[in-house]
Amino acid sequence: MIDPEPDFWGYVRSLGDPHQVPAQASGTNPTDCRSQENSAAGLSRCLVDMARKYAPNTAVGMHLSCFDWEYNTPACVKGYANLGAQNADFLVSDVSDRDAGWYAESAHGGSDHFWTDQKAAAALQFYKTMAESVGKPVVLWQIPVGNMAQNNTLNRYKDDKVDWLFGHMDQVANAHIAGLLFGAGQQEQTSIETDGGNLISKTIAYHNTGGTALK
Repeated sequence: MIDPEPDFWGYVRSLGDPHQVPAQASGTNPTDCRSQENSAAGLSRCLVDMARKYAPNTAVGMHLSCFDWEYNTPACVKGYANLGAQNADFLVSDVSDRDAGWYAESAHGGSDHFWTDQKAAAALQFYKTMAESVGKPVVLWQIPVGNMAQNNTLNRYKDDKVDWLFGHMDQVANAHIAGLLFGAGQQEQTSIETDGGNLISKTIAYHNTGGTALK
């Protein structure tokens, strides 16, 4: 699985229509991308074409860097259509780069990143909308590993995403999510080595149930 630079497409969207954002595609790589326009939209298509040519046994994704998704999902739908996300094999979205317990500390901003059922439902609806608009499944990446049995010390911060996702797999599948990739984006967070065995035990238990059908 190839997921080109996660944040890049969000920065492109902040500049406007990807077809109007200058970028070299055919100009720098006429061998592989001669037919592509010299814009961010052409660059995204060029990257997918190169993945198909040079790594044919991989799948290539488009990362949903929709920083405004909570209030402007239609703009994200339009932006990714212009980027050519329909040419990729899947979409990718990151849940959170750090544990909610880390973010909750005053030294780290004191913000609330724990999931309520309402927050989870909103996120799943966004993933579902994007999957259906593009016609590709979603893979969730950078899911924090913490759990509520942790004590909010170094590498042992609390979070609720692992337990929520494993406890609601039918809803996850209904949002056209085809994969869950766990791991933090910063070294102070809870890891699979420090979570008390929670992620491994949840994974084994889920496997033993036979899993959930993709939708």
